[in-house]
Amino acid sequence: MIRSTLFIFATLGVALLAGCGKKEAASASGGPALVKVRFQTDWFPQPEHGGYYQALAKGYYAAEGLDVELVPGGPNAQVMTGVATGRMHLGMTNGDDVMVAVGRGVPLKMVAAEMQRDAQGILFHRENPIHEIRDLDGQTIMAGAGSVWIEFVQRKYGIKFNLHPLVGDLARFMNDKRFVQQCFVTNEPFFARQRGAEVGALLIAHPGYEPYRVIFTSDAFLAEHPEVVRKFVRASLRGWTEYLTGDPAPANALLQRLRPELSPEFFAYSIRAMKDYQLVLGDPARGEKMGQLTAARLKTQLRNLRELGAIERELRIEDVATFDFLPPEAR
Repeated sequence: MIRSTLFIFATLGVALLAGCGKKEAASASGGPALVKVRFQTDWFPQPEHGGYYQALAKGYYAAEGLDVELVPGGPNAQVMTGVATGRMHLGMTNGDDVMVAVGRGVPLKMVAAEMQRDAQGILFHRENPIHEIRDLDGQTIMAGAGSVWIEFVQRKYGIKFNLHPLVGDLARFMNDKRFVQQCFVTNEPFFARQRGAEVGALLIAHPGYEPYRVIFTSDAFLAEHPEVVRKFVRASLRGWTEYLTGDPAPANALLQRLRPELSPEFFAYSIRAMKDYQLVLGDPARGEKMGQLTAARLKTQLRNLRELGAIERELRIEDVATFDFLPPEAR
């Protein structure tokens, strides 16, 4: 499965690319050196990071005066720790995770949405159809222990399901038609079908529970380098727009150099899933736009987390997010 690929390989690949960037830190015209920015992703390089790689490949970061290093994550990546301690300048993760961290005193801020809704979903066999979240009642599900969505849906819908710890392969799922597991809708369904399974996927996010996937940074970096953050967000959103609405080939070429096992079919599937589920570009019928964060949705997320006990103190929207670095049309 795609998420079990060796982390070392991906890290070495990005390090080689980043090394090339460092040698070219000064502008081609002999102008001032580019500002170094380390951005931590949440997993190995993949199409779900395509907008950042598009911005890197097309020179959008360099055009903003930035020398961006995309540092890959993995199963044990501590993205928020890296950003909070200053080892990384910015990172990406689930918006709920940032809120919980801030509630525990970690000084972080969301500055833009990478995805309007989380790509996490439920993978099931067609022989065991799941049409809505309520259908999980009585099922056995392999899911991440402690995931906020698990407690939220069980409380909201009054349902119960058995949990198995999430592991990084599809073996149990492929051998049991009744088995259900947490997935990324942009990822695991492709590989299950590739192995011959007839599967469906249901997005966990739904109105009332729609955590953003976000770009975030530390309060300290935000205070000291606001223009760097602004430029990074601007170039990243430009990269995402082009990756999903234009020619994704430049980003895909970079990604395939890092992950040669990725097939053109997988790239096409993942990009299509991001569009079909309206993950990044958003739902125009709901007024959603690329990068957008809204006070209403953030307030709902904070309330949900408070009611679940994941946050033990009251937090204001301005404690967890800022709208100052979004493009005007996304505010």
